[in-house]
Amino acid sequence: MGAKPPKAKITNGNGAGRSSSVDPTGEFPFHVSDYVLHLVAAIDQFRVAALDHGMREFGLNVSRYRVLGVLNRFGACTMTELTNFTAMDRTTLTRIADHLISDGLAGRLADPKDRRVVLLEMTDQGRETYVKALQVVFNSNSRLLDGIPEAKCRAAARVLRQVVHNLAPNENARDSIIHYSREALEPSKGASAADPR
Repeated sequence: MGAKPPKAKITNGNGAGRSSSVDPTGEFPFHVSDYVLHLVAAIDQFRVAALDHGMREFGLNVSRYRVLGVLNRFGACTMTELTNFTAMDRTTLTRIADHLISDGLAGRLADPKDRRVVLLEMTDQGRETYVKALQVVFNSNSRLLDGIPEAKCRAAARVLRQVVHNLAPNENARDSIIHYSREALEPSKGASAADPR
């Protein structure tokens, strides 16, 4: 057997002063700041796979469900709004919209304020399907967080909110995810609405 490759060393400023990903306390397999995001990625993979399986009978997957969730909460939306509220790229959203429309779960319509703008709107069938899928999500989330007190869930949400604040590519994307409201995106709300801290 060959020798193990050397551990990667962080040689630029992106490591925030670290030279390796070793956890100095030994509690985690690597540095806590890397381990947190490793766990977040794994949780997302496991959760999406389970939800995709549970939603299959409704003709949905997690991505289509999330778009329906935005339409259920906000009503008809532009593609830009859907991009901001789901953190998905426009190409992916266009493909999802096409699927939802072909399945009778959503429809396109012109914005009455600007005929050049196309809106996506949920149909009655889409709403019925969304409500069924919502129960799958509630059951999954309950199982996922079983045994974790609400106070710890809230603390975790605050940490992840700050991660979104640090990572989002622009203010609209950041505020759409953090505040999940159209009102938070109004210019008159100013910096106080944008800063979750």
